[in-house]
Amino acid sequence: MLKQKENQILIGALLLGVGIFMFFKTTSVSSWGFYSIGGVSTGGILIALLLLDVILLFATRHKATKILLPILVAMLVLSVILGTRLYFGGSVLDLFLMLVPAAAGAGLLLRAFLKKKE
Repeated sequence: MLKQKENQILIGALLLGVGIFMFFKTTSVSSWGFYSIGGVSTGGILIALLLLDVILLFATRHKATKILLPILVAMLVLSVILGTRLYFGGSVLDLFLMLVPAAAGAGLLLRAFLKKKE
């Protein structure tokens, strides 16, 4: 039984790795930065709010500043992710041939790791 689980982990990791490698090989990043709304970059606003929140966190120790800090960090990360422009250099068939092995590998890994011992 242990041999089957080891084989599933090996095959799943191999399929996932190959699929993700092929996907990243055909994907290019043209530019990245902060997301902008109406020509105004959200990065500067979020960094200013984050600095203000950290100052208030050390000055007042108010509960709202502790809650607001992870929200602002998450919004800053989201702003960078939304500002990134990715271009895929293949056809839909190429995308299908790359993502199917990755999904199958992830499924095999999940089945091997989440399967209960008998």
